[in-house]
Amino acid sequence: MMDKFERWELERMYRDGYGPTAIADELGVSINTIKSYIRRHPSMKNATHCLYCGKTFSQTKGCKVKKFCCDRCRSAYWNYKYRKGGNPDGKGRPQA
Repeated sequence: MMDKFERWELERMYRDGYGPTAIADELGVSINTIKSYIRRHPSMKNATHCLYCGKTFSQTKGCKVKKFCCDRCRSAYWNYKYRKGGNPDGKGRPQA
């Protein structure tokens, strides 16, 4: 049984891209517990990160895979990456 803090850490680590094995090792919980928690919470399975701002959003089943949370992020990402030749992360222009 996981406490509230462990569940919060599990969700944070999973959204940051850690796999079930790495999460289990870090939290000291059985890997089967981690896998069953992810399986029982479908909102975590469909979570994706925006390429521009990093916000987590859900994918719609049966539709094209989304890469951005909104049109503003999509436009900002492509404008900065291709028109201005900078860093697509939106964290400032790289120094020459």
